[in-house]
Amino acid sequence: MLAAASRACLGARVGSFAKGAHSRRALRFLPLRARCGRTASSTPAAMAAKFGKNGERVYPEEGKVEVDGKFYRRCAAALVFNLNGDVLLGERLDRPGSWGMPQGGVEVNENASVAAVRELYEEVGMRVGETSGLELVRSLPCEPSRLFCYPAGGWLAEQGLAGQRLEFTLFHLATTEDPSGFVNLSGLEGENAEFKRVKWATMAEAVEAVWGPKRLPYERCAELAAPIIEAHLGRS
Repeated sequence: MLAAASRACLGARVGSFAKGAHSRRALRFLPLRARCGRTASSTPAAMAAKFGKNGERVYPEEGKVEVDGKFYRRCAAALVFNLNGDVLLGERLDRPGSWGMPQGGVEVNENASVAAVRELYEEVGMRVGETSGLELVRSLPCEPSRLFCYPAGGWLAEQGLAGQRLEFTLFHLATTEDPSGFVNLSGLEGENAEFKRVKWATMAEAVEAVWGPKRLPYERCAELAAPIIEAHLGRS
């Protein structure tokens, strides 16, 4: 258990996590070391299907959710926090200067946490049971649902979707060293690479660095995740 003074410090740090949209104070990044397995696992075809037989992109009914009369794609996001309460972010290859958490659509027969586990492996090569010190904590409720939605065009609009609803699952990685030494950003399980590089950041930094339309879901995530992270780290 942490000493009283350590608990007070931890509470203050995680408290700033919840105020991410309003705080510009940056906490230092510390180095980190862990081993990540590289063994690929098979994915059921029904869960992995993303294209029709003629090559067109399709989207299953199971992956949609209706919010305020509009349909959104269910999108799982993996929030990995370290011993300092900092979160793992990647700089997107398609949006230089934009940083975010691993994310991707919830496939057929998946729930948010199962999808987050899969996306975390596909995009950064980390998996519970293989990455040393990594554990799944819990998923966040999408309450209220509209605060987790953001608009998006492209093929989503062609499918009649207004955008995506981010559904966050929390993971804890018991370390504080630089994550660039153990992630795999090449794109696994046949997926394309998503990130150029990774780093630890406060949630304040994450909210500011994420692509603009995702800012509101990240703010709401910070509010809900802060007490969970504080409680989890407080019992370490």
